[in-house]
Amino acid sequence: MKKTAPVTDNSTRNYGLDVLRCTAMIMVVILHFLDKGGILRSLPLMSLSDKGTFSAADTAAWLLEALCIVAVNLYMLMSGYLLYSTKFRLSRLLKLVAKVWLYSVIIGFAGIALGTCSEPVNTYFLLRLLLPVSMNTYWFMTAYIFFYLLVPVLGMAAKAMNRSQMKLLLAGLLFFHVIIKTVVPAQLTTDASGMDAMWYIVLYFVAVYIRRFPGKGRRAAVYFILYVVGALLIANEAFILREVYLKTGRLSYILNISYSYNHLLVLFASVSLFLAFLRLKISERAGKVFAFLGKYSLGVYLLHENLSIRYAWQPLLGCDKATTVISIIGISVFAGIIVFVTGVIVDWAGSNIFGFALGILKKAPVFKSLSAGILKADKIFSGADTSSDGDSNG
Repeated sequence: MKKTAPVTDNSTRNYGLDVLRCTAMIMVVILHFLDKGGILRSLPLMSLSDKGTFSAADTAAWLLEALCIVAVNLYMLMSGYLLYSTKFRLSRLLKLVAKVWLYSVIIGFAGIALGTCSEPVNTYFLLRLLLPVSMNTYWFMTAYIFFYLLVPVLGMAAKAMNRSQMKLLLAGLLFFHVIIKTVVPAQLTTDASGMDAMWYIVLYFVAVYIRRFPGKGRRAAVYFILYVVGALLIANEAFILREVYLKTGRLSYILNISYSYNHLLVLFASVSLFLAFLRLKISERAGKVFAFLGKYSLGVYLLHENLSIRYAWQPLLGCDKATTVISIIGISVFAGIIVFVTGVIVDWAGSNIFGFALGILKKAPVFKSLSAGILKADKIFSGADTSSDGDSNG
């Protein structure tokens, strides 16, 4: 009999989340293949604003987009679910910032040397490579890093609230960040379509609520079905808005609204798929493979979304040949898997090289002092060191 990871036992690794991490990253790659490869924005396929009748290929492309648009939300739901039971670590934050910087600079300048850049290599371009967090080079990482800085406060708030309080908090957050955006036929001034740290905070509390108050739950298959239903509704709303625009010339500014991360249907599909994988039973042997792959999945994003190559890899994988239903689905999924595997290999190699170099640097006196300071900060946030509390003696 195969060993499986229990769904609700927090002492045992839930390998379903490792599978989800890998799946979500492949979805991210597919989204970038469809968009930046021009499949959703140029002939022979049509964008939502193009006049004419959608072909089967057009429908397939936008439906695949709907199936994958949950990817970013899935990552943040996983982060919130796992961060709830962990402590903030300055060392983790610094490693994350260092990783983003190294990818931005090394891959970025390599792309310049190879001539793969899609925009002029000027001062602004170089600043975006050298200051990736401050310049929002990788928008997901910039938002995540700012979100992670708030994890200590968010964690205390999440642990202090009971179920009723969390329900009220979520009701307020979802009303202002999801409901209004979904029902009001206008572009909201403060709406970033879920591409900001504030939306990550909302998803954090959604994930924490799921973890703290799981309820009886349903089988994974039920949640998979709900996810598919959600994706179909996302695409159908977009098609309906398109018809309204073609007949009236209005609502052009919200044609893509149902593909926003903070749209109600996207949130519904995201939570459904998250719950499906949360309850999915994975054999321990397969789970360890996905755990290994998931460990290096962030590198997939940092590699293929680098400024110097983010528009260069799609033609190599045949985005121009994706013109029929079968080719759109087949080539897109193939591209997602190829880029994922490549990114994992690159990140695995880079992590080992970085770890070796860091081990050497730590022997230097200045790095020893720096490491000691970072370790002390980690202990403070973990509650192991309270000697610096100013009010400890009243």
